[in-house]
Amino acid sequence: MNRKSLRDLLLFSLLIAVVMLGCDLGAGDGTNGSDNLVIITSNIVTPTTWETGKIYLIKKYDFYVEDTLTIQLGVIVKFHPTDGPYMMLGGAGTVVANGTDASPIVFTSYKDDSHGGDTNGDGGSTSPAAGDWIYVNTNGQNGSQFNYCEFYYGGDGSYPTLSVEAGSSATVTNCVFAHNICDPGGYGALDAHDAGSSTVITGNRFYDNLIPLSIGTTFSIGDDTNTFQSQDGTVKNTRNGIFLSDSGNFTTDIIWAETEVAFVVYNYDLWINPGASLTLADNVVVKFFGLGYGLSYQGTFNPGSNVHFTSYKDDTRKGDTNGDGSITTPASGDWYGVYNDNTGTYYSTNVHYSEYP
Repeated sequence: MNRKSLRDLLLFSLLIAVVMLGCDLGAGDGTNGSDNLVIITSNIVTPTTWETGKIYLIKKYDFYVEDTLTIQLGVIVKFHPTDGPYMMLGGAGTVVANGTDASPIVFTSYKDDSHGGDTNGDGGSTSPAAGDWIYVNTNGQNGSQFNYCEFYYGGDGSYPTLSVEAGSSATVTNCVFAHNICDPGGYGALDAHDAGSSTVITGNRFYDNLIPLSIGTTFSIGDDTNTFQSQDGTVKNTRNGIFLSDSGNFTTDIIWAETEVAFVVYNYDLWINPGASLTLADNVVVKFFGLGYGLSYQGTFNPGSNVHFTSYKDDTRKGDTNGDGSITTPASGDWYGVYNDNTGTYYSTNVHYSEYP
């Protein structure tokens, strides 16, 4: 075989390998053509590793992870705004994304030149903004891990940036969520309102999001390690609280321990069912969204010391949670109250602006 034939055979073999892996090593596409750019054009259907030192551009609409995707520390994942705006788990899909403090894994916009350079090759004529891509969605698949990850410029006004959805459980620890938009109906940049009972959310930082975090009634926020402002303390979130956006009641033992921001009950007619409990750590504040919103219990209610229950409009306790400045002010009857169904009486310690008692 002559040299030309051998070269052609090698090139053909490389092309076949690239197609089978569902990626393109960065030539053309209007990108910067960097040697470390990998363009993803096919679903993940076998165990796959995305490697340290690489930038991965999602350029497949309806991109599914259907087997284990391991993302190594320092990887940057960018989403094409029209051809690949989200990552959805399916089949046996899980994402194992374990970065470090020094080498986080970044999920960001195609237009974000500050992470991975000028991937869209436009020389800085475009800038990233909230809503440039949609989300990463666990979609009912258990076991995903996001540790030391950073999520920037996601959501689109109807969807969060990271969604732990359809009863799936995931671990989200030591991550950063910034510059994200989300559903103004009460779902956060990190949305776990429909998450499973094994979900863990600790040590994360949220800033410059419309709503930082939404939770459900199936798992605890059992410590005070999440932070709701930028590292220098100058930037918070527009509606700076933890929003309970689940329509279910408490059916197991739950702890709420966050004290930097308030918990917001965005769940009409919330109950602690018989055999379940809600424990509130010292200094927790719980705000209620509006008229008719309240808490009733037949199970066990354990508020710690200096716990306050108040209106969503009350800016004097844990700040301006509804994000409207001073446009609204709290008033008596803003929300229903805390009702002990076992005794037929209302809880009254540190209860503010309620209709009852």
